[in-house]
Amino acid sequence: MVRKDNGFTLLEALVAAFILFLVITAMTLVYRGAVLTSNKAERSLHFSALVTPICEQIRAQIRNSPDQNKLEGEGVMGDVSYSWAAREDETSTEPDYFDPDHGDYIAGSRKFTLWTIHVVVKNGTASRQYEFSEMTW
Repeated sequence: MVRKDNGFTLLEALVAAFILFLVITAMTLVYRGAVLTSNKAERSLHFSALVTPICEQIRAQIRNSPDQNKLEGEGVMGDVSYSWAAREDETSTEPDYFDPDHGDYIAGSRKFTLWTIHVVVKNGTASRQYEFSEMTW
């Protein structure tokens, strides 16, 4: 009986197809993970890029606020909305200083306040929370 080898057997073809399927599945999972990580990093960079200008706006609002008891607000910058609230942490007056012209100490008149500002930045369904300190006088 003469046997000719003209190709692959069914079993060889099935094993090769299974191995190919495993490789494709593994590569798909790796690619999907890379895309998800890239999207997450892009959102994080988008938020982080806007935090500094948002904080500058909040600082200006705190310094120019006539009502120092109610320090909260909200705003929009680009496609991001934000809300913030400030809490007074510490208050102090400037120290007495020596006036050489009159030869005695003069009581400080300025009031210093240390604030903790809590900011929530939202873009669609994603949101981030930030906190920073600010001093006003």
